Amino acid sequence: MRVLLIGSHRTERIERGVERAMRRAGHKTLLIDDRRLRRNIGIGFTQRWVLAAARRFRPDYVFFSKSLGLTLDTAAELARDRPSSLWYQDPQWYGDAHLPDIAHTIAVGRLVDTFFVTGFEGEWRAMGLNAKLLPSAADRDIRPVPIDPAYAADVAFIGTGPGVSHGGAGFAPERAEFLASVAAVLGAGVRVRVWGGGWDAWRDRIEWGGRPVFGRDLSRVCSSSAIVLGINPSRAAGATFYTSDRLWMMVLGGGFYLGRRTPGLDRLLVDGEQCAWYDDLSDCVARARYYLDHPIERARIRAAGERVVRERHTFDERVGFLLSGRAWEEGGPVS
Repeated sequence: MRVLLIGSHRTERIERGVERAMRRAGHKTLLIDDRRLRRNIGIGFTQRWVLAAARRFRPDYVFFSKSLGLTLDTAAELARDRPSSLWYQDPQWYGDAHLPDIAHTIAVGRLVDTFFVTGFEGEWRAMGLNAKLLPSAADRDIRPVPIDPAYAADVAFIGTGPGVSHGGAGFAPERAEFLASVAAVLGAGVRVRVWGGGWDAWRDRIEWGGRPVFGRDLSRVCSSSAIVLGINPSRAAGATFYTSDRLWMMVLGGGFYLGRRTPGLDRLLVDGEQCAWYDDLSDCVARARYYLDHPIERARIRAAGERVVRERHTFDERVGFLLSGRAWEEGGPVS
């Protein structure tokens, strides 16, 4: 099959990972970075360039990301008379449809055959989208690396801070407060570090690595930290299977994952066998202390978690659902 993908060329991004998985599955691909084109040659030239490239490539299927570099007319032309999908992996931004970026993505989502989401599919369907569940995933090429003292921590968090905006909405200040509280309760004897952009204002309460980490650096953080922590934004309240793709990336990168329990995620990874789940701040701190004191148990769980994620939660495993338009089917926990 000839697959046209619209999205980022950056190695660590979802679209590039999906493209690599499709190539491994035997498909011929063309990935067009619409947003980079729009920045470099302007919106009008971008539309003409994309449509000309698509005509030359003659795709059998089109995979869209948020497509913020495309006009709706261009997206409609690409989706016309061929199967297509959009895989949207943010939490419930359906409540912010007035924001320009969100409104545009929703409009593109109405043009495609299937609007895959990582959770809240009922709410998205209520907006007139053919929304189907497809949990996030990660690139199978992510692997643990040797421990590097420069990236070491007892507890690490990888994620965007509240100083970065998304489509006009600030990013989750409550995550910063939760992480600062974890660091304060664990005390000075436990090293808690955060990696990501937008943490400048919190550097007096949380040790900040000073930058985002991707690729091998992300694996260095995960492999060199005793625990990597997952913190859901408040807009993910009520989630079942929703999680950021960072969960899968961090486990593949060598991390022992301690995250917020939801009824769905706790079936994808089993507590005490492939990861650890917490229910609130006090439970998070208690579980962090326990696993810091039990390194052998922690190592066993980490290895089992990596095995399950590599088997069930990579882009390679998701390709069949994307191309067929089928909703994800839960396979049940692996022990």
